[in-house]
Amino acid sequence: MSMVEMIPQRLYVGGRISKDDWRFIQKNITVIINLRTKPDMLPFDFRNKIMIWAPLNVMKAPNLNWTIPFIYRINTLFDSGHRILIHCLLGRERSGFVITAFFMQKFGLSRDEALKLARRRKPNLTPPRHYMLLLSQYEDYLREE
Repeated sequence: MSMVEMIPQRLYVGGRISKDDWRFIQKNITVIINLRTKPDMLPFDFRNKIMIWAPLNVMKAPNLNWTIPFIYRINTLFDSGHRILIHCLLGRERSGFVITAFFMQKFGLSRDEALKLARRRKPNLTPPRHYMLLLSQYEDYLREE
């Protein structure tokens, strides 16, 4: 399985989804968050579950006005009991950004603490420099909130 369990039985991060991954997703996941620039083509009916396509470009980070409600939405879904998969192409850069921001909001961590925590489960997380700058802005926002 190419997905890594970040929070046991609740939150997963991964890259491109394989045939074996789809079987796991069908049985265990209630929310798929796709950060790729291409939508997922599901091989089964996902009608009573939630699909979020939030295409991010590796070369250009979104802004804080996009990040705040997006991460809040993930936290709301998590708090509602959903089992969530966050994925992009390689499961390192864009997914690294989102899981770091999620941990920052969920656990009240700084950018560096959140990334360190995420890397304990998935050591290859590497948000690009411009995404790291956005995470610093997000940290400032969370501190002021």
